[in-house]
Amino acid sequence: MNPTPALPALHDAHDAGALRVLVVDDDADAAESLAFCLQMEGREVRFVTHAEEALHIAESFSPHVALIDIFMPDLDGHSLATRLRQRFGEDIAVVAVTGALKTVELDAFDGHLMKPIDFAQLDRLLSAPR
Repeated sequence: MNPTPALPALHDAHDAGALRVLVVDDDADAAESLAFCLQMEGREVRFVTHAEEALHIAESFSPHVALIDIFMPDLDGHSLATRLRQRFGEDIAVVAVTGALKTVELDAFDGHLMKPIDFAQLDRLLSAPR
């Protein structure tokens, strides 16, 4: 899977202003650091450390993109991505974020980034013309 594809769900987001990004990672430091970097780039960001909390936040936040850690204790990233896709359809871009080198199921995702995240690659992903 190409790690920097154009994400169709982001077209309207760029037209409307600030891109809303939901960061989901059970490592609180990683989630907060990623959220901080995204905020510095002018993104509107919420971060959570539990998948179930992500589902709750997504209802009121309506993210344009979700950056989801694959391996979490309460609900794995694949299941969370599937549930977000069921709720928001094509109005959300869902990107897997993982440090695992082994093959993971990525069919529910629009893109994939490896940890540690290359922030230039992430910016290209979020800023590419649609």
